[in-house]
Amino acid sequence: MGMVMTDSKRVFRNKKSDLRRLVLLMNRQNRRFMPPMEALLYAMDLVICPEELQLLLRMGTRIYSLEEALAASGLKREEFMPLFESLRQKAFIGVKLSENGSERYYLHPFIVGWFEGVVTYLIGRPEEKEFARRYMSLFTSLRRYNILPVRLAMNAANRLARVTNQSVGTVYEAKNEKGKSKIIINERIEVPDSGIYPASSVNDMIMEYGAKSLIGKFNSCMCREMTAQVDDPCRLKMPQDIACMGFGDKISVYLKYGYMRKISREEALDMIQKARDCGAVHTVFHELDDTRLPQIGLCNCCWDCCGILRTYNMGAAPMRYSCYYVARISALDRCTGCGRCERYCPTAAVKVKEKKAVLDAAKCIGCGQCVHQCAKFVLELVEDRRTAFLPMLKKSETRFSS
Repeated sequence: MGMVMTDSKRVFRNKKSDLRRLVLLMNRQNRRFMPPMEALLYAMDLVICPEELQLLLRMGTRIYSLEEALAASGLKREEFMPLFESLRQKAFIGVKLSENGSERYYLHPFIVGWFEGVVTYLIGRPEEKEFARRYMSLFTSLRRYNILPVRLAMNAANRLARVTNQSVGTVYEAKNEKGKSKIIINERIEVPDSGIYPASSVNDMIMEYGAKSLIGKFNSCMCREMTAQVDDPCRLKMPQDIACMGFGDKISVYLKYGYMRKISREEALDMIQKARDCGAVHTVFHELDDTRLPQIGLCNCCWDCCGILRTYNMGAAPMRYSCYYVARISALDRCTGCGRCERYCPTAAVKVKEKKAVLDAAKCIGCGQCVHQCAKFVLELVEDRRTAFLPMLKKSETRFSS
């Protein structure tokens, strides 16, 4: 389908200027900016033909009915329909349901939207491994910019950003006397008709959306699928069947094409419990990538696999989260120096020095992994609502380089 990259030159089948225009259009669909770097363009080039690309550029960022999209395309119906259907399957085109239940179509943003769909679409296809290789090279390309003046500029820009794109999901859990955690479920939770908003816990999200039968689970973790394809398996051994979840009517297109299946709240809570045991941070994605708006998705990934956390830990980008808690060492005398808190902390906020845990609260995003993993009740979470900003790591501070 696509052309194979040589050591000295990348060969594109689409014009790079057109691919760049498409990325910039996708950036207008939410509040997350994806830099139109050549590595990203090269990955997209593999999965879109020139005819499909031109159709997307003609459609732009408007929302269409099928007939309106046909009219905007300037194509005959027999030319338009195969291209349009292919773009829906590859998740370039998203689906919204109008008040009367009819489908309306629009250009997906990069995340959440196109990336989740196209990775799932590619599973088992001949292009999957090559797409992963091209996409993962984006992280290496970003890391090349980790030099002092660029690092300072990126830190300043991200620190002053008006909107934070994602928040950290809080999971309420209890521990038995042996330190084994179990998620707390409040069966008496009130389920309002309106959407739920950022202050809700992951527990409440699952209970509410589960009551409305509006939870979907992707067939595979997109980030873990990519790293596995380039022979870089998860360092924390997160199982492949633990994946992102989606909420609400917006998951209809993923359900329609089999990229996601509907799950019950019991299945969702069970997956979250398993994910936490393996080191997952529950990153919450919001409408328009704005944490002031309702949740639409939940990433259940560790610091090694998650695209956001991985990019930070390899020194390729700074990181911002809306957070609701911060960790605190409450019983240091119980600490045995086992190192589990350090191993599972996604931001290296906890380290073991002289056989005792040491916490750097400025790096803490309140995910609760240190509390969850500690069987000795050394740490606890305390409420602290804030925007956590973590500057881009120096190369000497990174956990891995690629």
